[in-house]
Amino acid sequence: MERIVKFNFGEEEIEITDLTPFPILLCEFLYEGDFELMKADLKNNSKFIEETKKIEKLVDHLPGLTSNFVIYPFVLSEFLSYFSEFKINYSDLVHISLNGLFDTVLLEADKKNFDFVKDVVNFILKIDPSFAPAYELMGSVLVEKGEMEEGEEYLEKAVKLDPWNIAALSELGELYFNLGEYEKAADIWKKELEFSPNNYVTYFMIADAYMQKGDYEKAAHVLEKFLNRFPNSVLGKYELATIYEKLSRITEANELKEEILNTRPEYSTDIEVWAKVMFENGKYKEVQNFLEKYIDQDKENEHFKLLLVIPYLKVKKFDEAKNIYQEIKDKYMWYIYGLEEILNKNLTKEEMEVIKRV
Repeated sequence: MERIVKFNFGEEEIEITDLTPFPILLCEFLYEGDFELMKADLKNNSKFIEETKKIEKLVDHLPGLTSNFVIYPFVLSEFLSYFSEFKINYSDLVHISLNGLFDTVLLEADKKNFDFVKDVVNFILKIDPSFAPAYELMGSVLVEKGEMEEGEEYLEKAVKLDPWNIAALSELGELYFNLGEYEKAADIWKKELEFSPNNYVTYFMIADAYMQKGDYEKAAHVLEKFLNRFPNSVLGKYELATIYEKLSRITEANELKEEILNTRPEYSTDIEVWAKVMFENGKYKEVQNFLEKYIDQDKENEHFKLLLVIPYLKVKKFDEAKNIYQEIKDKYMWYIYGLEEILNKNLTKEEMEVIKRV
């Protein structure tokens, strides 16, 4: 034990050593700042309690002691060495909460610091082998690293421990889908919908899984259920119409497309497909009127402005079309690539040259 400094508060002397910071670290990361719970768990550890009492006295005089410069960054090797020094067993930690430490792991996962994540998750699971979020995180990290089999094991464990873990269900379904196990993917995602029936995207993922295996009847059934819940979804109607065509249910497909022509998008995810159907039917003015008003009211989705190029060119508004194209090219080049099919389908070669000409 290394002595660092001594404090004198009146007649009382407090000796700070290299062990003194540990109660702060342990309290912040495993007890959510609750010193009383921590002391209750480790009341028989006289060495630890002695250091804890020092901290409590210091905090009375130095309230900034628990600021981030004291507890961050989290270094697992140091944390474990403290455990060893104080002879603390994981079984001693009865009233802990792993949320604080897990939040730290999530931040490092966002930074792709996977070695840190793996080490700390293993530490968390030694403390609490039933902590489902740790299995889910480890599974997603392993999958991202390409370690599919081990990732699958962790994700399945997360779902087994916590069937309500929506993130784990979603990731496990995606893993099965990418492995070509489409039926298993669909089954997992259907469980996800049981717990979270408003997960808009999941319906399309299930339908896609069935379409990948050629089961269009099941895919249609999924999107029919989706439209019962979200009856105004243009994307849902368009996708279901496409499936109906593959099933030779042409009348039903045409009815859905007619509904699209007589509606306006309620969700931003509907705008592209709605405009696509409208363009196919020559309704350029309707798209122009809607988009001009929509973009004026929602600046965060101004990339949709690119769709205005098509109706503007049809009415010879060449300067307006060209200006929009150049603006989107400068700010949202990715969207030009994403909209390439619609542009090529609705614009002639000469019209494309107009907007690209510098």
